[in-house]
Amino acid sequence: MKIEEAVTAATAESGALLSCLGQPVVAYHVTAIMREPDKSHARQMQLALMQRSIEALVDDGLDDSEAEHCVSQFSGRLGSAWDLLHMSDTAH
Repeated sequence: MKIEEAVTAATAESGALLSCLGQPVVAYHVTAIMREPDKSHARQMQLALMQRSIEALVDDGLDDSEAEHCVSQFSGRLGSAWDLLHMSDTAH
């Protein structure tokens, strides 16, 4: 898996978040997380992005539970994509 594929996999079905924060903003942060080789640091970056994402979605009109649900799904895809990307790095 390449970084571009990982970003696409992580952002799939995240329409509300992409429209709220903007495609370039989300892509920038997700790409930075994908490039981070240290899993612990990548996870810290991911958690910070998730918190900002919830806040932005709530500011955009979603209630807390809807925002948390949306971001939870996004976070799961992001973590899985990071794992797949870096698993293929170490397999070579």
